[in-house]
Amino acid sequence: MSYETQISTSSSPLDIRRIETPRLILRTPVHSDGPGLHVLLSDPDVCRFSPYPPVTDIADTFFVIVEWREAREQGLRTYVGADRLDPRNPIGFIQVGPDNELGGLLAPARSGNGLAVEALQAVISTLELRKAWTIIDAEHHALIHTLAKVNIRQEKLLPAYRVHPQISSERRDCVLLRQQSNVGMV
Repeated sequence: MSYETQISTSSSPLDIRRIETPRLILRTPVHSDGPGLHVLLSDPDVCRFSPYPPVTDIADTFFVIVEWREAREQGLRTYVGADRLDPRNPIGFIQVGPDNELGGLLAPARSGNGLAVEALQAVISTLELRKAWTIIDAEHHALIHTLAKVNIRQEKLLPAYRVHPQISSERRDCVLLRQQSNVGMV
């Protein structure tokens, strides 16, 4: 599967602003994404395994977009995902930190049909990631399974690592997952 990219003035992976897959457009966030992202970022179920509480006000969502855009200069790349058939309506986002830490979320109504794998494969391939990693709640089995499809696999258990406030105020077990190889991605 090949991916199209739209690159700004430099060929550096940090400058890639848009990635397209057969079903998705992954692009830098814009102000008009606010309402769609607010639906996701304010939903406790969507943010269930997040270490951050859901946003409560749409102004907070616009502030998040501004933070994401400003953090790009420090190496945090955020890509808002949208369906190619409805490119103005965000269905999720992927973040890649300066140390290749992955984060993000996908609208539950859009999960289960391979979009997360498609988006992850495109980001990993386009940005030429070789050392991607993430830390997630140990009970987030669906995400662990999804990440395994792009060869990001559990490396170790982190007991009582962090709080996921939508689940509990107690520290929860998490797992560290690291990219194994790009060979044989599903």
